[in-house]
Amino acid sequence: MAAETLEVGDVGPYAVQAAKSNPNKLVLVYIPALSALLARATELKGKPLSEAEIQKIASQAEVVAAPKEVADAVIQQRGGTR
Repeated sequence: MAAETLEVGDVGPYAVQAAKSNPNKLVLVYIPALSALLARATELKGKPLSEAEIQKIASQAEVVAAPKEVADAVIQQRGGTR
């Protein structure tokens, strides 16, 4: 069975979206920014996150598929964070 193809506007956990075929070279943009998610998780935990915790958050966080130009604009607006 062929992998699903990533389409503009697809939304879901990073791990699910990243597993899709991406012939159009779309960029996955975290919503909200991954840096914001990690900062909040660290704040809630009260100490630095482990590498395993960071990986779990990154793989389960919501992303949206966007063309590179759109993703670049969002990233620039965020101050360089995806």
